[in-house]
Amino acid sequence: MHTDEAVHAVKFGELLENDSYKYDPIEYHGPTLNYFTLISASLFGEKTFQEIDEITLRLVPTIISLLLIASLLLLYNKNNFRLTILIAFLITVSPVVQFYSRYYIQEILLVAFSYSSLLTFYKYFKTKRILWLIVSGLLVGLIFTTKETSIITFFAAIVALIVLSFLNTNFRRKILVSKTHLGLVLVIAAFVSILFYSSFFSNLKGISDSILTFINYFSKAGSNPIHIQPWYYYIELMSFTHNGLLFYSSIPIFFFTLVGFYFIFLSAHKTSNIFLFRFIAIFSLVQAIVYSLISYKTPWLVLNFWVGFLFMAGYGIYQTYNILKENISKRIFTLLFIIIISHNIYQTFNTSFKFPYQSENPFTYSQPSPQVIKIANKVFSVAERANVLVNVVVPKNDYWPLPYYLRELKNVAWNNYVPDDIYKFPIILVSPEFEDELINKLYSNPPPGQQNLYIPLFDKYLELRPSVELRGYVQKEYYDHHLRILDNTSGDDKL
Repeated sequence: MHTDEAVHAVKFGELLENDSYKYDPIEYHGPTLNYFTLISASLFGEKTFQEIDEITLRLVPTIISLLLIASLLLLYNKNNFRLTILIAFLITVSPVVQFYSRYYIQEILLVAFSYSSLLTFYKYFKTKRILWLIVSGLLVGLIFTTKETSIITFFAAIVALIVLSFLNTNFRRKILVSKTHLGLVLVIAAFVSILFYSSFFSNLKGISDSILTFINYFSKAGSNPIHIQPWYYYIELMSFTHNGLLFYSSIPIFFFTLVGFYFIFLSAHKTSNIFLFRFIAIFSLVQAIVYSLISYKTPWLVLNFWVGFLFMAGYGIYQTYNILKENISKRIFTLLFIIIISHNIYQTFNTSFKFPYQSENPFTYSQPSPQVIKIANKVFSVAERANVLVNVVVPKNDYWPLPYYLRELKNVAWNNYVPDDIYKFPIILVSPEFEDELINKLYSNPPPGQQNLYIPLFDKYLELRPSVELRGYVQKEYYDHHLRILDNTSGDDKL
């Protein structure tokens, strides 16, 4: 699991076991991910943190990402069936969407709620049915309760409304909503927000914290040097990657996105739902600009506008195909499209399944090594009981996702320094930079008669993530006792 996934998993574990959640305006983002995971855990009959696994956790973003695909059915009419299917297909086979739709983080939830809300609003304006307005209000509330970056989502939506209103007075008439209907949306969205942030009315402070969190968000956006990237980071991320392990490029999608923008704003060839596509075009473009200007960047943030670009690319491909009058041209274009989609599917296979954690993958980001599982398994192979004392010493608390993998142990101390009583712990995991200090305290701090000999726990190099080694030590007396138990168990088996 990725570090962020493990952090959210531990946070969910507290909710699962203590039946309590308190929104933290500094870390962890909104509460929707946690509460929706309760549904997933209940489906599997899991009631403790030790019982859950990656399937339980990742089922949530996976299922909610399908909401986005399902909401595309709201676009459907007899005149644009192919366009709807095409956009759904492009989103489904998109490597970056596939990769992060299985990440136990908030991003795919935010994106799915955002674009689904646009489609439900569109359905309301087409049918004037209150049902779609109610669903839209629910989705707007879920957007706000998912992540602080929802403020960018709302900003982009407002800009899109303003721009389209100035460009076309007909659009202004199409989006007129009565005060009663607008109030209904706001009331529903506010109720959803209050419900989640207050932990279903058990933590009323969470309501004010959901607003105060933006003070922290704006100060945090450019403060962490680890995540500072240039403005062209997302363009570079999605354009081209070529290394010894894999080749990745979304240049064909970029090209057809530009074609889509042309057909939407400049061409005489238009579909009946052109206003929706114009809105999505501006909505996604504004988000692309804002996220590019913010110096704090992580690769999954690209989803917020990339899904909109896929809408545009689908529109561009659809209209290009329609204006090709000659059969031979259509056949050539169809062949080209099949090649592009096949390459996309191949890239999805490489990035999501064949090389999902390797650093050469453009979507991995400080990805833990699979060796973290070997570290945990080795600890469990020596630990005689769940309450054995274990001490993990790593600088800057950079031990994630190990807390998730050691969740079955009840007494694990997590430190960013070597404590003076380190000699009391039978099992110690430590970063190499602390090793000299560890050895000194193990043999100089214990009172007379309490000094123990420690031996290596691992017989080879193991790392949390590429180039981040973790070493293990175990008290020899404890380890010998462990071996004697194993011998006795083996003897009993033979009898």
